[in-house]
Amino acid sequence: MKNKGLSAAVILGLFLSLAPSLWAQSLEKIVEGAKKEGRVKLGITLRLDVAGKPSGRKLIEAFQARYPFIKVDFERVGGTREREKVFTELAAGQVSYDVTVMTVTQIPIVLKTNVVERIDWRSLGIQPQDIGPQALGVNYQHVVFGITYNKALLSDESARKMGWEDCADPKWKRKVAMNDTPIHLEILWQPHLWGRDKTLAHAHRLAANQTIFERSGQDATQKVALGEYAMSCGDVHNNYLEQTIFKGATNLGYVLPEPVPATTRAVVFIPRGAQHPNAAKLWIAWSLSEEAQTILDAFDFTGNPAILTTAAGKMAKGRKIVRYEPEWELKAQDIRKEILQATGLPIVR
Repeated sequence: MKNKGLSAAVILGLFLSLAPSLWAQSLEKIVEGAKKEGRVKLGITLRLDVAGKPSGRKLIEAFQARYPFIKVDFERVGGTREREKVFTELAAGQVSYDVTVMTVTQIPIVLKTNVVERIDWRSLGIQPQDIGPQALGVNYQHVVFGITYNKALLSDESARKMGWEDCADPKWKRKVAMNDTPIHLEILWQPHLWGRDKTLAHAHRLAANQTIFERSGQDATQKVALGEYAMSCGDVHNNYLEQTIFKGATNLGYVLPEPVPATTRAVVFIPRGAQHPNAAKLWIAWSLSEEAQTILDAFDFTGNPAILTTAAGKMAKGRKIVRYEPEWELKAQDIRKEILQATGLPIVR
């Protein structure tokens, strides 16, 4: 038995020592293929430039500096209609992009139409937490959810002690804002976290507290800065950073109650029949690297919280981060409907 145990340890050690070299060999093969292809066409959510922030442009410039033999063609595929158009074209055999995006709610359609190239993402060095549902694609734009508050209405000391339940405290009646898509509550709804009953009870208390729901999380954050609300619960960290760094708001604070819900904005994938598959794999693998995530985070504040150099990583350090489990993420719309019904289907501003 002792010899068998020793053999297992030796084998494990050998595997771990070989893993980086195997990844290097895989990358080298992809790079060689990408050189022959010479270009990659992206159709993703990220904008080249927005509000003076060259998020997409900086990312593409860095990629081309590292891989100068690949020309990047870029188009933005943003909202639901644009993504549906892409899937309609893919189902008809028209492949316009080597890399594009989908929402989690589109996954059932994707599985039926078989328009996504199946990739062994782990062989590209991508971590399991960055692989999307059904392993159809990967996540590269991240957000964490917390509470943005007005320092004139709520002290830093009090804010640091807040939990999610405090968002429904009667002393803040009509002074709490929330996005009309409360993703943080959808994540907490999962059975291994708050569960359905506790989440819906919290939603009832939010209704009794006359919580104001906003169509735009950014608008809610701005109104907190103006003093219209004491806080915005379930606010994404990049809304807070946008106001404080780019718009100069000095009266805002931000806290992350535990557990810290986190999610991604879209699933990036390679369509079946992509013209430049190796260049597509190279772009995706690089976009999840620390180099790319740091660039993305500097302008878009959507870096991976698992990387401690990103804004989200610094904020969430030492805290428990929770995400959607795949089976529950696919049910997000039904969960959201239950939560909003429990809030009395509020009037949304």
